[in-house]
Order: sequence, then C-alpha cells, then structure tokens
Amino acid sequence: MKRYRMGNFVSQGFAGVFRHGLMSTASIFVLASTLLIMGTFAALILNIDYNLNSIDDFNEIVCYINLDADAETVENIGKQIATLDNIESIEFVSKEQALESEKQRYGDDYAHLFEGYGEDTNPLPDSYRISYSDVNKVDVLVYALENEIEGIDKTKNRLDIANKIDSVKKAVSVICTWLMVMLVVVSFFVISNTIRLAFQSRESEITTMRYIGATKFYITMPFIVEGLIIGIAASAIAFLVQWYAYSYLSHVITEAYSIINFIPFDNYANYFAMAFFVIGIVISVFGSAISARRYMKV
Repeated sequence: MKRYRMGNFVSQGFAGVFRHGLMSTASIFVLASTLLIMGTFAALILNIDYNLNSIDDFNEIVCYINLDADAETVENIGKQIATLDNIESIEFVSKEQALESEKQRYGDDYAHLFEGYGEDTNPLPDSYRISYSDVNKVDVLVYALENEIEGIDKTKNRLDIANKIDSVKKAVSVICTWLMVMLVVVSFFVISNTIRLAFQSRESEITTMRYIGATKFYITMPFIVEGLIIGIAASAIAFLVQWYAYSYLSHVITEAYSIINFIPFDNYANYFAMAFFVIGIVISVFGSAISARRYMKV
C-alpha cells in the first residue's frame, strides 16, 4: 500500500468537500465572512489614517501675533518658536497674505465685505503656521507657545478633532477584535463539525483501515486536506468580494463626498491576499486537525 501518495490525499479531500456539500458550504461561508469583516475593519482604519495625514490642519498649530507687534518683534517670535522641541516646520503668514487669502476664499460675490480694508486698516494679524512631528507632545508645545513666548496673542489647533477621530479608530479596533474572535470561534466550530461528520460517514472504512495497520497520519491526512480546501476556497472568495466591494464603495463615496480620499486597493492587494490566505488556511487546517485528533482518540 502506497501510504503517502499526496495525490490520493488531495482526491479524497475534494471528495469529502463535495460529499458534505451543505456543511462544507457553511464552513466556507462562515470563514469567508470572518475574513471579510477583518479586511473591512483593516481597510477602514488604514483609510482613516490616510485621510488624517492628508489634512494639514490636524497636525498644525497656528500662532497669531499681537496686532500691535512691530516687524522686529514678529521676527524674534519666529526665532524663538524655531528653538522649541517637536517642531517639524514653520511658515510665516503676513497679515497682507492672510487678508488676500480671505478675499480669495470668499470670492467676488462677497468682495464688498472687504471694502475699506487696506495696509493700515487690516484687521488680521501676522501668524506662524507650525507643523509638529509627535502628536503626544502637542500639549507641551502649545503650553510653551502660549506661556513662554511674549507677543503671541493666541494659538489654534485641531488636536481635539484628531483625538476624537483617534477614539473612533480605537472603538473600531475593539469592535473588530471582538467580532473577529467570535467569528473565529464559530469558524472553528463549523469546520470541526464538518470534519467530524466526515469521520462518522466513513467510520466503518476507517475502522477497517486501522485493523490492517494504516497509520493515524494516513487516515487523518485526507481530512486535513479537506479543511485546507475549505480554507483556500473561503480565502479566495473573501479576497474577491473585498476587492470588488472596496473598489465600488470607494468610487461611490468619493463621487458623493470629494473631501474623502481612499487608498487604491491595488496598493494593499498583495498584503490582503497574503493575510486572507494565511489566516484562512491556519483556521481551517487547525480546526480540522483538532477534530481529527479527538476522533482518533475514540
């Protein structure tokens, strides 16, 4: 008897999948759903980070200088800011630039709002736009700007919005983790029962094989291959659905809300494919192995 012919194991594995069509389908569906949920939450978190990094206001502090500050004072303030920690870049915005920017922002329809404002009557202050590198040290930087440098009237930042979005990210991660754990448990249960049914349907054949000296490896290998086939099928289905759904939804959302940007799926397609297949195969094969081991002890 050729005990370790791989082709025989593979053919028996495929036969087992089709023999237990309903349970195999359920196993594939549950495992594919698990992978899809994991992939969806991963894509959501990646795109939240991507959009945060693309919005300059979220990692920027604007320092407004006192209106009565002279040119020398404004220049000295810039030099003092440059000596502080956690400074990535500094950009000076003069009051003339600020006024012109406001005029462009409102457009010709509201040009009358700016009539009478000129060099001597400009109500806007000079300012410095500061980009920081470490969000965890922003509070220290803001304190230094407001309390250690004279001539700064006030500061503005969007850290509160960034923190709220970060809280949403953490909540999404927690929900993802719990859903993933529950679905992994369900996947183990369904796949294990599929393999157990396969053992029971071939109980007399397995008993005969054990009597004539077949090893446990030879008996259980086809069932491991059956779990492997289920894992590969579920992973492939999950990846294709994820690709189509991501591409479709990202197109629809960006058409409706131009402010939202999505990372092209092609940028992460290889990582998603690798993760799906590795996780799907590990879950299915491990579930099959546990079920086979328990049955062989009986």
